[in-house]
Amino acid sequence: MRSLKTKILLTVSNFRKTAYHHYGNNHSSIIKFIYYSLINVNTFIVVGIDLDGELPAYNLEEGFEVIKPTIEELDKLRGGKDLPREFYYDQIHGIKNCFIALYENEVAYIHWIYVKGDPNRFLILSDGVAELNYNTALPKFRGKRLQSKMLGYIFEDLRKRGFKEAVGVINEKNPPAIKGAKRAGMEEIGRIRTLGPFNRKFRV
Repeated sequence: MRSLKTKILLTVSNFRKTAYHHYGNNHSSIIKFIYYSLINVNTFIVVGIDLDGELPAYNLEEGFEVIKPTIEELDKLRGGKDLPREFYYDQIHGIKNCFIALYENEVAYIHWIYVKGDPNRFLILSDGVAELNYNTALPKFRGKRLQSKMLGYIFEDLRKRGFKEAVGVINEKNPPAIKGAKRAGMEEIGRIRTLGPFNRKFRV
């Protein structure tokens, strides 16, 4: 488990580029990031899918490849690149499992997998339930529905590994992510209200 000091240092060091990544390359992005992360009352939608049921297809365009890198392999992919915070949750939370989409060997997308026992702000995970958390597509690869296509790939992998349900938590102010999750067959199963960083946890 990472120490609180390590988590804070990693978050601060990635703060500016994460704000720019999500809200645009200007100073107002930092204000928006602080407001929505620490001050504003937010509602998060909990979505889920039964992995024993019918799963969506995951037809990525030609040129894309999906990998499950080790942390050492992930470090090599990150080396020398200016990537947002979503690419560093092995360092922030000590998580070891992620999926990455590459396009002709260039990093395009990442999605982390959390299980019971992992740090979790929003959920209390049961055995057999995996949370798909902290994902992003790099700007040049947006508009290709990578999220929904990658979700289909991840669902199939989780089912093969014995998981029964996959869940996710999405801010209601992120319609593209909500649409992507629903396009991949996920349905709303609950809502979580937050005040800045404070909230009650949802059990799944």
